[in-house]
Amino acid sequence: MRYAGIILLMVFVFHGAAAQDKTIRVDTQPSWPPGSFVPVRIEIVNHGINDFARFYQDLPQGFTVKRGNTAGADFYWDNNQVNFVWVNMPDKKIIRISYLAKADESLTGSFRLGGKLDYIIEGDKRGSAEFGPVVIHLDKKATVEEDIDQFIEEETAPENIIPADNVYKKDITEKIVFRVQVAISSEHITKAELESRIGCPLKYNVTILRAGNMYKYQSGAFKKYSEANIYLGDMKNRGVNDAFIVAYRGEEQISIELARTLEK
Repeated sequence: MRYAGIILLMVFVFHGAAAQDKTIRVDTQPSWPPGSFVPVRIEIVNHGINDFARFYQDLPQGFTVKRGNTAGADFYWDNNQVNFVWVNMPDKKIIRISYLAKADESLTGSFRLGGKLDYIIEGDKRGSAEFGPVVIHLDKKATVEEDIDQFIEEETAPENIIPADNVYKKDITEKIVFRVQVAISSEHITKAELESRIGCPLKYNVTILRAGNMYKYQSGAFKKYSEANIYLGDMKNRGVNDAFIVAYRGEEQISIELARTLEK
């Protein structure tokens, strides 16, 4: 059941190529009860993005987030930021993603919910869409206006997640490795050129992976998520704000969620 109360419907125009063809819509209830998970749904109308894209939103301190529908993106929640990252945006007119957010019971007042989509089209043209912010009220008298069990059933089917039971049926001796992806480019460049572009030196070796006509640049090879997260924090402190953690089982990229269940 969708919300019985007021829904926030926010439509925003993209900046960049084919700007008139792209919009974003976010649905959530305007008042959130602290201590309870509330659904947030995002729709991206896609006319031409089929390369890298990243949608992200910042939430205040004291929030907890769970993944919903990822539409094939790698989802992660880190440093109070919700991220959906696609190496290749799905070839669909409308991309639907979602998550659950919960404010700590001690929180009161209001906060601003904004967000941004960065993307690449035609191999090397960059664009972005930024929307909001809108005000969300934290109200202890509010109620969650949607059946959360139904939301989980409808929204959390593992589109890009490899089920754990299937993984264990494979060769479980393959190592789980976490890396920090620091850039994506249509060009094959050296480590020195990469460091020049991102504006800081990289402490670890760089792994370069090709995905279609794009190159992914990943630094480090960590056995533990916690180690990769420390390095990610260092990169962001140095100004590499688009960096994020990726995980591999052997040569196969898997979700962060699954990798963390398999790390030893």
